[in-house]
Amino acid sequence: MKFKTAVEYRLLRQVISLGIFFAWWFLFGIIFPVVGLLLAGGNEKVSSDVLIPIMIFSVIISFIGMYSDFKFFIQNGMNRFNIFLVNVSVVIMTSIGTSIIVFLLSKVSIKNFDLTVFLTSVYSSKNPFVNILLIFTLLLFLSSLGLLLGTFNDMFTGVKKIVILLLAMSIPVIVATIVQLGGEAARNYWINLLKDIVGYSNKNGFSSIPLFITLFVCSALCIILFYVLNSLHEIRHKGV
Repeated sequence: MKFKTAVEYRLLRQVISLGIFFAWWFLFGIIFPVVGLLLAGGNEKVSSDVLIPIMIFSVIISFIGMYSDFKFFIQNGMNRFNIFLVNVSVVIMTSIGTSIIVFLLSKVSIKNFDLTVFLTSVYSSKNPFVNILLIFTLLLFLSSLGLLLGTFNDMFTGVKKIVILLLAMSIPVIVATIVQLGGEAARNYWINLLKDIVGYSNKNGFSSIPLFITLFVCSALCIILFYVLNSLHEIRHKGV
């Protein structure tokens, strides 16, 4: 299978999945609330968040796509590096397209009904490009995380998977314990570090640039780990 054909195949599957999602979200995120407002006949202000559902769905479709398509690509003559490039290219393209759609939807307002992007609203800028870029980086990170999780899920089974998951789950506990044992100075350090990561300062409020950097770095780490796992990824046969 040629690289272009593989990209088109993967992209088509992603677009169909996103189309199904937006049809579902249009029904439950717009139609139902608007009908409820009309039937209630009140003046209450109602909003529906556009971003959070698509964030969750971005992880899911990347996870499922990576899990289901790896064996198919290998069987059609693609090497692991090309599979890596196909998946990264597709998540970048879908993240760009989806971020534009989410931004445009967030501008919809029907009487007492508004569509919002709650998680990024505190970073909102008068420049549309900045807002779209922020949504894009967030979706890129989550889609990259989905690729990584899908590869991990297919590579490891049984006790190995349980041990790795337990080790990953223990990291927050260890960090929290160290912070508490470090006293007030350590807590203040980590709180200030967290503020820097999300781009918050007591003087200027929220700034999008530090968050851009954080999300790009996290996306890069996920992609690098995905590349490593993808290069080691072997087809797991039933019964093995």
